[in-house]
Amino acid sequence: MEILSNIFASMFRLDSIWSVIVRGLIWFVVATIIIISVDNPDSDKSLKYLKSNLGFFAMFMVLSGGLIYLLFGYQAV
Repeated sequence: MEILSNIFASMFRLDSIWSVIVRGLIWFVVATIIIISVDNPDSDKSLKYLKSNLGFFAMFMVLSGGLIYLLFGYQAV
């Protein structure tokens, strides 16, 4: 149990290999979902779905990044 708690704690430290592995897995899952969702034999529809999904993903990343910065970016002087 202690080993699992150490691994879980190291997933959130920036100087740990586990944080790199977790971020890689997250990006792999996101890329797989995007690839699966645009799989369509009609190339026009596939391109439309790809643009839609990538646009939504970019909007989500910008908004969530901004909100996380607003939430955790404040530094008391």
